[in-house]
Amino acid sequence: MTIQQLKCFIVTAEVLHYTKAANQLYISQPSLTYSISELEKELGLPLFERRENKTYLTSYGEALLPYAKVALDKMEAITVKAYELIDPSTGTINLGNIYSISFDFIPQVLERFYADKENGRITVSCVQGVNQILIERLMEGTLDLIISGESKHKDIQQTFLFTQELKVVVPTGHRLAKLEEARLTDLEGEGLISLGESSNISGHIAQCFQSRGLEARFALSVAECSAMGAFVSSNMGIAIAPIVPSFHSNSVKIIPFVQEDKELLGRDIYLRWAKNQYMTPAVRRLRDFIITEFAPKVPT
Repeated sequence: MTIQQLKCFIVTAEVLHYTKAANQLYISQPSLTYSISELEKELGLPLFERRENKTYLTSYGEALLPYAKVALDKMEAITVKAYELIDPSTGTINLGNIYSISFDFIPQVLERFYADKENGRITVSCVQGVNQILIERLMEGTLDLIISGESKHKDIQQTFLFTQELKVVVPTGHRLAKLEEARLTDLEGEGLISLGESSNISGHIAQCFQSRGLEARFALSVAECSAMGAFVSSNMGIAIAPIVPSFHSNSVKIIPFVQEDKELLGRDIYLRWAKNQYMTPAVRRLRDFIITEFAPKVPT
């Protein structure tokens, strides 16, 4: 069974006229007749019948037509996918990223990527999530690339991109709100709003506290950074977090850390891909673009 045979069957079934069907398919009528005849031989069933000089679908043809349309769609999809697999200028890329870079870094990446007109036929589908979920989806193959915090997964390759600054977010009436810069020691004993175990940021913050001889006290867990501002402004705790636009719509004060604590708390962000999964030319093109444009240049 070939794509051409299915097309001949479907078009003839729609117009019920061999000459018109042949014209629509840009083939001769004998070629159309031969294709349908060969399909009928393979199936062992008549698909059409002639009555009073008119063409009709047989009951078998009516029953098989919906399946033929599905089969043709699937076969054509295979052809399209195969083309994507060899053509670096077309295809779909599933890019995952942590929430906090959705508002600044990801738009920069896409704006510069699409500035090259050769990338105009590539579709980048962006998916936001916390670190662990993104890694799981990368290993499942539902994401092609991810941009996220640190991970030591043995089956992932990565390239360092930049260090994300974390700041203190407190209610406007909080005792720390008067500070222009904060130290980790200023936060001792405060209840922290965290992103939970699926994000690596809480573990990173806990390690930073430990390095200063302190213990981080996490009081509340939220799904993503955007929710933190509302909880902070409601006096449910304070947060150490990358700054996202939603913070500015709440009654909070954002305080940077002093330089030594700013450097300690800096969160490294990486571009990642699975070691042993096939990478289409389009995915490789975006990966190499991000590395070239955004990864720090190594001195030669």
